[in-house]
Amino acid sequence: MSFNFIELKETIRIKGDKINVGTMVISGKDGNYFVCISPALNVSGYGETEEEAKESFMENIDLFCSDLMILSKEKIEHELFKLGFRREKYKTKNFSKLYVDDKGVLQGLEPSTIKSSMLEAVV
Repeated sequence: MSFNFIELKETIRIKGDKINVGTMVISGKDGNYFVCISPALNVSGYGETEEEAKESFMENIDLFCSDLMILSKEKIEHELFKLGFRREKYKTKNFSKLYVDDKGVLQGLEPSTIKSSMLEAVV
């Protein structure tokens, strides 16, 4: 068994009136409903089918982006900082959250909130 680690980097890029969001989305069934959620953005959607949950999620992401883009630059930055995003070094309108540094260490989490888990794989 082998494992390959890939870089995980959640980002929000703002250029003019365009916004590009790259975020992890977790989905699954909870009781009678399907749910999609982006923990980094605190945005979710749900539905009776997986497709309805995805559509609901996309509507809510669109609303999140629309609401964000009507704010001033300072308020956009403030809201993204509250979610844990930080401006990328040397770039004024790129915000990122989690990333793996060149030593393979996950960065971007508040140290007091970090928890570790064990993965048990059965082959």
